[in-house]
Amino acid sequence: MTKFRQWFADVNRAIVAQMAVQKVTQKDLADHLGVHAATMNRKLQDPGLFTAGEFGAVCERLNIDLNNPKSYGAGAS
Repeated sequence: MTKFRQWFADVNRAIVAQMAVQKVTQKDLADHLGVHAATMNRKLQDPGLFTAGEFGAVCERLNIDLNNPKSYGAGAS
């Protein structure tokens, strides 16, 4: 796995972890981005579907530090 792909996977895990911690639903994030809940579900299953702007908006909404995505969720130490 390339360094970028690993970072992307870490950020995706951070998104899911922070959604659980902050009790943010897929519908909440969908509303934040102005997309349908089913679209958000697909994007969370395949983060490559996010545009850069959407990806940034989700991380900003969840207060995820993109410089240290491994600090969230199960991978955090």
